[in-house]
Amino acid sequence: MIEKIISSGQTGAATVALDVAVKLGLDYGGWCREGEPIQDKYRLKRLPVTAHNAVTEKTIAAAQGSLVFTEGGNGSLRLERIKKTVLRLNKPLLVLNLARESGFSASRQIAVWIAEHQIAVLHVDGEDDGRKSFSAAGRVANILEATFFLTMMDTDITSPLPAAVKQEPMSEPAAVAETVAAALDHLEGVLSLKDRATIANMAADELVSLQVTLGEYINTHFDLFRANSGLLNDCRHRFGQWDMAPENAAAVVIRALWERLRATCRIRIVK
Repeated sequence: MIEKIISSGQTGAATVALDVAVKLGLDYGGWCREGEPIQDKYRLKRLPVTAHNAVTEKTIAAAQGSLVFTEGGNGSLRLERIKKTVLRLNKPLLVLNLARESGFSASRQIAVWIAEHQIAVLHVDGEDDGRKSFSAAGRVANILEATFFLTMMDTDITSPLPAAVKQEPMSEPAAVAETVAAALDHLEGVLSLKDRATIANMAADELVSLQVTLGEYINTHFDLFRANSGLLNDCRHRFGQWDMAPENAAAVVIRALWERLRATCRIRIVK
């Protein structure tokens, strides 16, 4: 699983990768040369202006693998320098040509490569990073985000969220959640990022498999069987069924959680 992203911070894929790390809450950093217009928020260590090769050397050496994005060119001096450095340092390298690979297939290819080489610290670069414009920035960001979630998730969801309900003691109900929205806020705080991504990427007809784990947690933790439960009443209102039994209300909360998480944690398949 990716834990840290490092790069030279130059315009293009290197900057996009750092922005993705910031967005996803990953550790990040790297090296750049003095005088380069790179934002301080990236926390890059600056080397003397003459140390051009040293930047490449340090970023590759500090990572467990290097991912380089290209846009279908015939290769560049930058890419050749990266290839020679990873070969000399005996580091894994994946060059992804965006003219040939894109979307979910690209993310899956990267995720498989990361798993094979057990890469936690990833160096990201691009052969055309020196250009002022980078037309593939959005695609690279989507690919990297989807890759991150793929490396976190189990590919076979047969027993979803086995540990999701173990993060808090269940001897007492949570602070009273009188609405579905309040219950969802609580659940998002309890569930791990992996659990949230798992739920978001489930099909609607798979949600029933959450009843044994997450459903039981909801029933007990929010005390849905309490007389005059505001949460139960809100579930009835949302579903339009005013005689809904308490044991069926958890399914309404799970469905609402799934709909919310699909907007924030779903793996996006880009073309």
